[in-house]
Amino acid sequence: MSEKKSLIRAAGVVGGITLLSRMMGLIRDAFIAARLGAGYYSDCFNIAFEIPNLARRVLGEGSLSAFIVPVYSRVRKEESEETGWRFVSNAINTFTIVTLIMTLLGILFSKQLFMLFGGLKFYAKGENQYLNLGLSLTRIMFPYLMFLTISSLLMGVLHTHRHFATPALGSVMLNLAIILAALFCTGMAPNRFTFVLAWAVFLGGILRVAIMIPSLFFHGFRYTPLLKVTSPRLKALYRMMIPAMLGLAVVHINISVDSNFANFLGPGRVTYIRNANHLIQFPLALFATAIGTAILPQLTGFLLDHKKKHLQEMVSFAFRINIVIFVPATMGYIAMGRPIVEMVLQRGLWTNDASQNTYFALLFYSLGLLPLAFLKIITPLYFAREDVMTPFKIGMIALVSNIILNALFILLTPLEHGGLALASSLSAGIHFFLLYRKEKEAFGPVFSHQVRQTFFRTLAASVLMGLCAWGPYRLLLYIHPSERWIFNALFTFCGIGTGIASFLLWGKLLQIEELDQVKRLLFKRKASNI
Repeated sequence: MSEKKSLIRAAGVVGGITLLSRMMGLIRDAFIAARLGAGYYSDCFNIAFEIPNLARRVLGEGSLSAFIVPVYSRVRKEESEETGWRFVSNAINTFTIVTLIMTLLGILFSKQLFMLFGGLKFYAKGENQYLNLGLSLTRIMFPYLMFLTISSLLMGVLHTHRHFATPALGSVMLNLAIILAALFCTGMAPNRFTFVLAWAVFLGGILRVAIMIPSLFFHGFRYTPLLKVTSPRLKALYRMMIPAMLGLAVVHINISVDSNFANFLGPGRVTYIRNANHLIQFPLALFATAIGTAILPQLTGFLLDHKKKHLQEMVSFAFRINIVIFVPATMGYIAMGRPIVEMVLQRGLWTNDASQNTYFALLFYSLGLLPLAFLKIITPLYFAREDVMTPFKIGMIALVSNIILNALFILLTPLEHGGLALASSLSAGIHFFLLYRKEKEAFGPVFSHQVRQTFFRTLAASVLMGLCAWGPYRLLLYIHPSERWIFNALFTFCGIGTGIASFLLWGKLLQIEELDQVKRLLFKRKASNI
């Protein structure tokens, strides 16, 4: 039971700080939407930023930061604390050199990269204004990849020491840099403002690394100018990283197909799917990533100590917690997604049509919330036992299926950019199913009767919650129709609040046992009975 208490406490710390970061992320998106609207300027910025930011999918959210945990843990356990810190110094030096080379190559081939990741239309149709803007933004922001890689490495080290707060603050720095840039550069033309945003991303990358350095020294880190790129411990890290980097290449291909499809559909489509995806990432980062981050050191410990039963119980518990969070989150986006989009984005140059198109993508993205949350639990099981080839192979299957589904939905249905979102959700389900089926063979079933019971009870409570959220919102809008932001925001919060209250009530009536643990996670209450 103490392991579950530790998981909830750690997830609460990460989740609390991530809430701050994601709230700032929504403010950041609101500033960008108001200043750029939904058009080719915003599309250029989103495409250019996505190029270095794609590393986050492998390096920042569950790979490099996760890969180093079992290697570093083993060094400390089998050798000494001092040897562990020498390994960290060697890893920092090695990855700094590698990513510096990658950054220089990225800047050199910025035009080709921008075209590959969504700017092909600008080249094909001779729209050189946007093509040149995109490659300039790419050059400015590409060093973010280097800063993100090093921060991910340091994040994994701090997680091994069960220090979660400072690493979670890293993304706050990026959002803070962009928000301050927007505040100090009011009245600037949209094309010039994109350059301000790009330099803010560069600065945010530096701050993301800098904020973790004091915590490292607090835990005993002493930098050593050591460079042994072929050391046995780094080789163990390479064995995990190489398949992951190949997986990142597949992700690159998939994202480039998404962006190019969206761009050829018309101006603003890239922006619609990016903003919808940001809203989907809000609960994922707040809860699923927090739980996945907190659970990895415990899974690694159970594996090293051969405690298979404890491991299965912990994974089952994490699955049930995610069900109670993400099934109602899905229903919440379906019922209240449109007013949420309007509340967050609709001001300045952002129009009503842009809100509707973003909600259309959000509707389909929301269907993938639960499998994406499960992926953040089951993938660390492979990383904890240093198996990266299986996730790589299955990830390739899922990503190829995503590309095929993209083409089918775009060419054969009227869904347009909504088809891209639906393809992403379906491929996430395929990805999780294949990983779970393989993991079941290694550890036994974790979808126990208790997990299935939690799912169906939560689904029933969530459907009722959706009705209880949508009804009051529509009633208030009928009684007092208004286009003023303050009233729409007030009505939206009333609908959301009513929905949450009703879910807690229905959850109690339906006897969803995990609801108390989720409430402690959400409100940071002392988990004395977990």
